[in-house]
Amino acid sequence: MSQHKTRRPFVPTSRQLCTALVLLCWPALASAQRAKAAAAPGAGKTAGAKPGGAGAASLQGSWNGTATVQLGDSAITVPVLYAFTTSNGSTTGTATVPGQGSGPISNVVREGARIRFRVTAPEGRLLEHDGQMSAEQVIEGMVFMDQKPLAKFRITPAKTAPAGAAGTPRSTRGSTR
Repeated sequence: MSQHKTRRPFVPTSRQLCTALVLLCWPALASAQRAKAAAAPGAGKTAGAKPGGAGAASLQGSWNGTATVQLGDSAITVPVLYAFTTSNGSTTGTATVPGQGSGPISNVVREGARIRFRVTAPEGRLLEHDGQMSAEQVIEGMVFMDQKPLAKFRITPAKTAPAGAAGTPRSTRGSTR
């Protein structure tokens, strides 16, 4: 009697999904650290930063989108939410993957259309995000973990619900983008 081994479909654990999402949300750490050091008081002018253009202030508020992790022949796309705040010229915030957790956003650097930031995942893993903002205010890019690409991300400004409305973020289930 021969034994047949059947291949089970890959079903990621919630920890694997969370790790993948964290990796999608943080840009290259070394670049962000260099840019932050250059922007520190007394460090001189920041190279590539253009006042009056699309600056870090335009990140202020909530952003919704997706992160897509390639897993062999298939991909997992999950919703992501980012809330950016600016205080004393410094941009920070919180990144959330619904049902998976959230983490702080730090090291936000904007150079023209390029935007980089770091998200610290619940397990303490650093997710470096590196993206480009289009004229339509869509930010698309890659999430890196340990300097290796983890996921693609795409976010847009959240639409504000009218006062008193009990709205929820738009579902991205079934989306091909």
